[in-house]
Amino acid sequence: MTGTAEHAAALNWSRLQLAGDGRTLIEASAGTGKTWTIAVLYLRLLLEQGLSPRAVVVTTFTDAAAQELRERLRAKLVWGEMAAADWQDGVADTAIGPDLAWLQARWQDDPTQTERDRLRLRLAQAELDLAPVGTIHSLCRRILGDFPFESGAGFQLGEMVSSEALLDEWSADLWRRLQQGEVAVPEAPASLAALRRQLKAYLQPGVALWAPDAAYLEAELPAEQAGALAAFAADKANFLPRKTALKNALLALAQWLHERGELPKASTIANLLGAESDAGEQLTVEALDAPETRALLAFATRAGRLFEYAAKADEVRAWQGWLAQVQAWREERLAARGQLSFDELIARVGSALRREDRALADRLHSAWPVALVDEFQDTDGQQYDILRAIYSDAAGVPRGRLVMIGDPKQAIYRFRGGDIHTYLRAADGADQVLRLDTNHRSSRAMVAALNQFYDVAGEVLSADPDGRIRVEPVKSSGRRDGEPYTVDGVMLAQPLQLHWQPDVPASVPARSREALDACARQIAELLASGRHRIGHRAVQPGDIAVLLPGNQDITELRTRLQRLGVPCVGAGRSSVFALDVARELQILLYGIDHASDEGAVRAALATRLYGLGFHTLKALREQPEKWLDYEQRFQQWRQLWQREGVLSAVREIIKHAARMLLAGDDGERMLTDLRHLGELLQAQADQLHGSEQLLAWFARQREGEAAGGDAADEQQLRIESDAQRVRLMTLHASKGLEFNLVFLPLMWDHTRNANDTLPVIDEPLCGRRVIGFGKAAKAQYDHEGQDERFRVLYVALTRAVHACHVYVLPPERPARANSDKPSSDPERAPLDVAIERLLAAQAAGLDLATAAPQLGGSTDGWPWRAHRLAPDAVEEGERIPRREPAPHPDARVYSFSNLVRGAHEGTLEDAAASDEAPAADAVVEALDTALPVAEPAPPHPELQALAAIRGADIGNALHAMFEHRTIGEPMTRQLGLIDRELGDAGVPLDERERPALIERIAQRLQANLEAELLPGLRLGEVMPQRQLAEMEFHYVLDGASVAALREACARHGEPALVPFTAVNQLRGRMTGKIDLILEHDGRFHVLDYKSNYLGDHLDGYTPEALRVAMDDHQYRFQALLYTVAVDRMLRQRLSGYRRDRHLGEAIYLFVRAVGLAPQAGIWRHRFDDALVEAADAALAGRLEGAAA
Repeated sequence: MTGTAEHAAALNWSRLQLAGDGRTLIEASAGTGKTWTIAVLYLRLLLEQGLSPRAVVVTTFTDAAAQELRERLRAKLVWGEMAAADWQDGVADTAIGPDLAWLQARWQDDPTQTERDRLRLRLAQAELDLAPVGTIHSLCRRILGDFPFESGAGFQLGEMVSSEALLDEWSADLWRRLQQGEVAVPEAPASLAALRRQLKAYLQPGVALWAPDAAYLEAELPAEQAGALAAFAADKANFLPRKTALKNALLALAQWLHERGELPKASTIANLLGAESDAGEQLTVEALDAPETRALLAFATRAGRLFEYAAKADEVRAWQGWLAQVQAWREERLAARGQLSFDELIARVGSALRREDRALADRLHSAWPVALVDEFQDTDGQQYDILRAIYSDAAGVPRGRLVMIGDPKQAIYRFRGGDIHTYLRAADGADQVLRLDTNHRSSRAMVAALNQFYDVAGEVLSADPDGRIRVEPVKSSGRRDGEPYTVDGVMLAQPLQLHWQPDVPASVPARSREALDACARQIAELLASGRHRIGHRAVQPGDIAVLLPGNQDITELRTRLQRLGVPCVGAGRSSVFALDVARELQILLYGIDHASDEGAVRAALATRLYGLGFHTLKALREQPEKWLDYEQRFQQWRQLWQREGVLSAVREIIKHAARMLLAGDDGERMLTDLRHLGELLQAQADQLHGSEQLLAWFARQREGEAAGGDAADEQQLRIESDAQRVRLMTLHASKGLEFNLVFLPLMWDHTRNANDTLPVIDEPLCGRRVIGFGKAAKAQYDHEGQDERFRVLYVALTRAVHACHVYVLPPERPARANSDKPSSDPERAPLDVAIERLLAAQAAGLDLATAAPQLGGSTDGWPWRAHRLAPDAVEEGERIPRREPAPHPDARVYSFSNLVRGAHEGTLEDAAASDEAPAADAVVEALDTALPVAEPAPPHPELQALAAIRGADIGNALHAMFEHRTIGEPMTRQLGLIDRELGDAGVPLDERERPALIERIAQRLQANLEAELLPGLRLGEVMPQRQLAEMEFHYVLDGASVAALREACARHGEPALVPFTAVNQLRGRMTGKIDLILEHDGRFHVLDYKSNYLGDHLDGYTPEALRVAMDDHQYRFQALLYTVAVDRMLRQRLSGYRRDRHLGEAIYLFVRAVGLAPQAGIWRHRFDDALVEAADAALAGRLEGAAA
């Protein structure tokens, strides 16, 4: 329980007040039926209040939990309908639970009520898929999507991305700014990695950077206190002999209050911080007993804490400016990319709900009068503010019914933003409380053992005896009575076993090794003995789970168990990139990509995946012909990578390594991980340009760059399908799960994380959640961290159904090998605190055998001995390998740019102007060959004026100018737009020439708008409703062949139209964005802007020259793809569409030259209808002439 103030008592779930306004708190200890309770409350809301599922919000912490919860609700509705039908038919149920008893009481006195309930439950099942059941993030997305006017959101929310995916980009940009000479800041980040860590911490939702300014210090530390401080410090009778630290600190504080000059020095601030805690060592008993002393010392401590923050004021102000810049980047870039981060979802909804008109809050409360919030202990401040805004009126008075379900004892996600203080504040505001106190998970003996453990080792989940979160005894439902856990036929009487090791190795790593060795031996011995049974069957590996602090611990124990022949699986939320096999694959792929680099190839050959030993590698120095064989194999793998993708290369590596890997204990696991890595790399390759970028991304993942959202789920290790294995997982990953037998070998090492150095705390000085600065903030953060580790210990212990084995070391052991002192709070492990309390109780006369009879253990160390487990010691069913499906090309996203990438390495990006490469030598040579020799014309001044500005940046800027122009207004009157787009695109300009250049660009753009493109067609005269800018298209490619497309075009007179590409079979999606589609005289035309520089002479922009340039850049192929896309759109949307009547021309404007001479810079072409039909058929993967 939380130890909150008294609330209206509720005896059980059926008596909770769900109607009317208010807050309900349901505290559910581990295993007490939280989800069952949510389901029956949902049933009550639908039947008692007549609510539709659409009117009841149900949220939980993860997508997987939300899906499971939805299905549990559905099952309860189906069960209720069937119970009503049985009641109507007179069918008696032999087992009447509390939920059925409640239903039957409803039906007992009113037979017609049964039919009404049955129909309502049937209707509810049909509506459940439309109900707001999900995570808080999915709820916020629904709010923005369903209430766009009230929330101020756009109609298209965009793709969801994790902020982690963007953090690298922001960090790199900010790092460049700092390196370019921005104002130096004290303690600025020393490296890009350090900057990224700080930025990640400072961008946490609901967390502020704060430092008091002069006005705040004036208000909080008034000068009037100086006299009292000075008088107290001047009185020698107040201080013990030779104790001057506190006295001098108080005098310094008094002086500062008078002068308000520089802050006191660090040693003075440290002594002020210890004014209360160290007073017993500094002051006389008489001074301590004086009533005014307590207030004076509290003032001094508060002053010290304020000074610690004030000392960071310059750094805070600098970071506040940088964060504002990062926030601006985030908003701009997410908007430009059509993306939305999960943090942004929460922030947008929170912002909309804070508006004074409260329109959104009122609409949401009207739509959703009740909310059931599961896992409420993991809610952060921003998320609770959203719920509070919806379920409170303008005056802050509760409205509607907000039901908060959770367990503060299981609040263990501080690292993800979980805030236990939010829970405690919300709990204090609840008007009724239900505490679930019957454990349905564990056996009677296990429940009793846990009650006894916390009774003798302390119920407070904190080293502070006044901590609010405590463990209260729970009852057992007896659900496990039918399948008792026995050893040698005798029911286990002491299921919570504390295994004490008195002989402690010197170093912490040695202690961990010994504990993991012992754990592996104990599990192997238990399985081999055949003495342990659950019900009538022997204990199997799948009954066992080992919970460990970190992913490296999982790897270490897995190796030990495999050595003993114990089947096991690492099931933590660990990333596949953290494994050794990922490092080996990175080295091998680098060698393949650099097959001509002898050093890279040698490193790759030395990996376990390739398998060459030292002597073989050494001998290759004298065998150049054999070396050539290896180099050629790597070249072949490189070609396969380029032709079919990185996953194909990884498959070849798997084939090569399979025999060697399967000879080891972990071969199956490594092959699974290799395949997983290959799939992740292939998915990322579709978003990157070339192998170098892919290998750089791979390196960043291995260095610990975290993913989020779905990406994080994708990177988690895949669990083998065989469930009959010992499960190894992290402590945090085990939450919500249950296991018959649990082993906890390293809880004694669950100490403070030395890398957790950026405190985030609820700061009492300002009443906000802030980045903590100074020793006091760090101490508060560390104590809160230890409190959370107490809660992790509770979670770990309560996972067990039948038994839990805890490995214990003496709490007074030296903290490390080079120290003779034990760890102290808050650094030490909560298990050590609990064991110390237990030993103290025993020393005070507690008889443990009487007080805790279900608590067992041994004091003779970790004595288990085990040999390798015999294969027949484990009852496994026959494992039949599934046939691997026939290989097929991987689905990818294609565009014009990445299709022709093999032909033009300069056209890699799919930005607006990504395909606009500068004129290459090949183009010039082609023009020289194709055009008649004549006297060279003089350079054109307009072309010369813009000649220095080339590349994708100016191209992107020109595209944006056309897209965002005000239609009907001359470009010469839109100079601000031109200036802004040049800046946004990052076009480098000489500021002295900027105004003149903007004028010149305006004239060029206006000339494009005024040029006659077709008889009677000028772009500037096209009405807005007859043009569509930046039309994005997507269509499916299911086995289309580039060769078939090329052959189809050749049959219709265009043998060179389709380039030779790096891939042939196309499976996935074709995508692109057409600059403009316009209608003129009933025909729809494709128009594309090109900023390519083709020389200073108009000769390079004549129709004949443009024909050569179009072919060289493969733009005619692009025009064909765009024409097919428009043709398909018109077929679907234009009634009575006929290609010969409605499909127009493809028009390409080479913007630099349009209007400088008749037809200069204009290329246009209408593809033959039969050619368009043939191309459409080829891209659809069907025979030409078959029905579309």
